Amino acid sequence: MADSPLSTANEASRARRMIAGESGTIRIAIRTLPENFDRSRVLTVIGTIEQELCDAGVCASATADSFTIEITVRTDQLLDTARVLTGLELI
Repeated sequence: MADSPLSTANEASRARRMIAGESGTIRIAIRTLPENFDRSRVLTVIGTIEQELCDAGVCASATADSFTIEITVRTDQLLDTARVLTGLELI
């Protein structure tokens, strides 16, 4: 019996997750940013976060809306991410 398209799609999805690693999202409320971050310049804040994470060897992407900054990172890099964000006083 041949694989159904759904089971083939599920297998492909599982394979992509294994290759890329599972990812998680960390959300930080903009209103809770420490005073050393300029809340009116969220793009600069995001750039700083991404650069600090990159310098620590963490592949992450950060985005923002009006209220939160979202950092997406692979789950195997969550501990390193937490260390960097703690050092930046974001968590």
